[in-house]
Amino acid sequence: MKTAVVTGAAMGIGRAIASRLIAEGVHVIAVDRDETALEIAAGELGDRCEPLVGDVGDWATHERASDAAEAAGELRHWVNNAGIDWVGGAHEIDAGHIERGLRVLQLGAMYGACVAVRRMLPARAGSIVNVSSIQGIAAFPRYFVYDTAKAAILMMTKSIAVDYGPFGIRCNAVLPGCIETPMTHATLPPDLDREEALRREGLLAPLLRVGQPEEMAEVVAFLLSDRASYINGAEIVADGGATARCFAYPPLDL
Repeated sequence: MKTAVVTGAAMGIGRAIASRLIAEGVHVIAVDRDETALEIAAGELGDRCEPLVGDVGDWATHERASDAAEAAGELRHWVNNAGIDWVGGAHEIDAGHIERGLRVLQLGAMYGACVAVRRMLPARAGSIVNVSSIQGIAAFPRYFVYDTAKAAILMMTKSIAVDYGPFGIRCNAVLPGCIETPMTHATLPPDLDREEALRREGLLAPLLRVGQPEEMAEVVAFLLSDRASYINGAEIVADGGATARCFAYPPLDL
C-alpha cells in the first residue's frame, strides 16, 4: 500500500489533501500539533487516516511520521503543508518573532523535505509537494517573515528537484491564493459578517471569489501522482488569477 505524510492535516488545505489521497486508496499519516482537531479529522476521514501529534518545527516529528508511514506501507508521497498566519512588518518585529515564524513556516518544511528524501532514496521513487503561497512571489503588507519563508520554500523545492530527480524523486510547489480555511477566517475583519468579508477577500482574484481547500487538494494530488510524472521543480499557482494582474482593479462593466 502507498503511504503519504501530510503536515498540518487537521484543518483547511491539509485536511482536504489527506481526504483526497485517502479517496485514492493512500494510507495517510496526518501530522498536526492540534491534538483535538486532529482526532476529529481522523475520526471523520476513517481508518486510512493515521493521526500523529507533533510540531513540524521539531525534526523528530518528521522522523516519527516517516516511521509510521513505512510501518503501514511504501512511503511514496510527502506534503509539507503546515503553516501559521504570521503578521508583522520589519519595523515592528524582533528576533524572537522572526525565529518563531521561520521555525514553522520554513524550517518545518525543510526538515520534512530532508527526512522524506532520505526515506525515499532506497526505493528510488517518491514525490514531494511543498505548499508555498502567492506571497512567495508577491509581497503582502506587513508579512515580512511569512513572505520570506514562502519564497524560501520555492528555492528549496528547486534544490530537491535538481539533486534528486536523477534518483526518481520529484519535488514541486503549489502556490495558493486566498483560500477559505480556519486560518483565513481568523484574519477576517471582526466588524464584518463572514460572507461579506470573504466576498471582499475574493476580489483579489479575477474569478471574484476565494478558493476552496478541495481545489488545492486536487492540484496536490495530481502533482503527487504518476499523472504528473514529468513535472519536477515546478511552481503551480492556484490563485484564481490574482497574480496575473498588478492590482485588484474593479471588474469590467459588461
